[in-house]
Amino acid sequence: MKGKKIYVEMGVLFLLPLAIVFSYPPQKVDQSPLPGVLEAAADYCRMFGNASLNYVCLEEITEVSYSPYRVVPPRFGDVILVKNVNHLLYDYQLVKTGEKIEEKRILLEENGKKEHILDAPLKVKRFPYHHIILGPMLVSEYWQPLHDYRIVGREKTAKESCLVLEAVPKQGAKTDHLFGRIWVSERDYQVLRMEWNQKSINNYELIEEKAKKIRAKPRMKLVMEYAYMKKGIRFPSKYVLSEEYVNDRDVLFIGSVTTVLYRNYQFFTVETEVDLKKGG
Repeated sequence: MKGKKIYVEMGVLFLLPLAIVFSYPPQKVDQSPLPGVLEAAADYCRMFGNASLNYVCLEEITEVSYSPYRVVPPRFGDVILVKNVNHLLYDYQLVKTGEKIEEKRILLEENGKKEHILDAPLKVKRFPYHHIILGPMLVSEYWQPLHDYRIVGREKTAKESCLVLEAVPKQGAKTDHLFGRIWVSERDYQVLRMEWNQKSINNYELIEEKAKKIRAKPRMKLVMEYAYMKKGIRFPSKYVLSEEYVNDRDVLFIGSVTTVLYRNYQFFTVETEVDLKKGG
């Protein structure tokens, strides 16, 4: 969908293009299904782009951070760390009409304390985010000409056989969203999971600076899952962002882990282009 952006912030992790593009090592995988997969995926994105949506669900956030970073495996003499847990529960609403998307939240609980705060801000401390539902737009007809896609394997997830695609921007192409790996169902070619390339985060250089201070390299993991479906549209079920660093001795430093679960969906409007043509 043209013009739509997903943001992840650390201070702020804006999803904008980078000059350096990371690519996984090439594998010998049959690429013949790729054109059909991309065509079907673009059809889905077109349907989503024309859909009208209005739904609410529970959004449960658990944000764990460590000070100093958690070290795995633990080393003798390390400073005892402080584990901070930020737990939030929201009543989350999304309304989409055409290309206009609006998110609203009611804060129901904050760190064990019951609340009822209307139009509440997202109180994530380290990596704020929004518009998770737009992740699959990476395979839309708008973005496809700006990326190179290839099949890198097959996996089974959510009891479905999936083709795993990798998307990277074409040389010289400007994008304003994340890119990475995409798990596409071989049954209906819908996106079930996405794992973003850490170097597609615009201020990745700030993360690298953090890594240098502990003589390590970043190993950020950003995963989105789409397990719920209504009238052919996939909705988010899980979002995980792990802030990790690893040194040349394979010692892992964990800065924070943010886990977001979506459940108890209630749909007021899910109208696709097909539904409207049928009068449904």
